Amino acid sequence: MPSFADPDRFIEVLQPDRCPLCFTVRAYIHEHLKSLLDECVTDPSTREKLFQSKGFCRRHAWQGVHQRQSLGMGVIYGSLLEKGLKELSQKSGFWNFKKAKACLLCESEAARDHSAVREFTHCWVESESLRKAFEEKGILCLPHLEKALEQKMAPSHRQKLHELGEKALKGLNKDLNEFLEKQDYHRSHESVGAEWDAWIRAVRMISGEKD
Repeated sequence: MPSFADPDRFIEVLQPDRCPLCFTVRAYIHEHLKSLLDECVTDPSTREKLFQSKGFCRRHAWQGVHQRQSLGMGVIYGSLLEKGLKELSQKSGFWNFKKAKACLLCESEAARDHSAVREFTHCWVESESLRKAFEEKGILCLPHLEKALEQKMAPSHRQKLHELGEKALKGLNKDLNEFLEKQDYHRSHESVGAEWDAWIRAVRMISGEKD
């Protein structure tokens, strides 16, 4: 098995309420952003890309704020503010976002997402341990399950992934229906069990991990 595809990396993050691919990509972007703000804010190439994209997109900009990367964010956005003010006085339309390039981190995130899906499916084919662990406590969000099923693999492995992925999501759907039914006043006296957070898990399985 290629070194880049290590099933243990996925097995160790399997949780019944968390997509391992969403988790992997989110962790990567967190570290990428931290590294960029720690080490690359004065790099001319990085600065130019950030000028062209008008900084990070809103989501990744606020991730930088929440990481408390004050120096790196201050350097980047101070430069953007100065450039914007200079261009504003010349009426050159610096802040025309229609001309802005894609966010640096959005591009990186898309590339990592693609590679994570390929790694997971390669491991799925090669590792009985991963298939067994996933059957016990794994789940994939709908977007990643669909992407994984589109990858090249033997029909038997694709069928197994489809069956286990669907089973896990149906379990979530059952919990969500139970949660919703208990919102009816006829059942409002009943205590809430494991389904209490099913609506949050459903958001994860459709929209991805919280930033």
